[in-house]
Amino acid sequence: MTQPQREALFDLLALSIYADAHVSLAEEDLLKQAFVKKGWKSEYPKDLFIEESFARAREVAENDESVFDYMNERAALFSSRSVQKEAAEILKSILEADGESAEENEFYSLFIQSLPVVK
Repeated sequence: MTQPQREALFDLLALSIYADAHVSLAEEDLLKQAFVKKGWKSEYPKDLFIEESFARAREVAENDESVFDYMNERAALFSSRSVQKEAAEILKSILEADGESAEENEFYSLFIQSLPVVK
């Protein structure tokens, strides 16, 4: 994954924990593990990015249309099948961390739908 793709993935992961209006410690821990695992290759401080990402997620989560637009914007960066598969697997593992809800399943479906078509 490129750095912009890693940033987009983390933005989506941050947003995903608000999908069921229940932020669990398991989800938060897995999210941070995924972030560490993917690495950080930017001059921009990682901790500052994380804070800003959570702030964007909180703001966007208040409106369904904003969630959809934000998700489409971020998902557009996943431009290969392998990156799409990797992002989907990581997102699914975060959503399943505290059990699945209808809202989380809907969030995951919206993510899959928002991925660009890759030929």
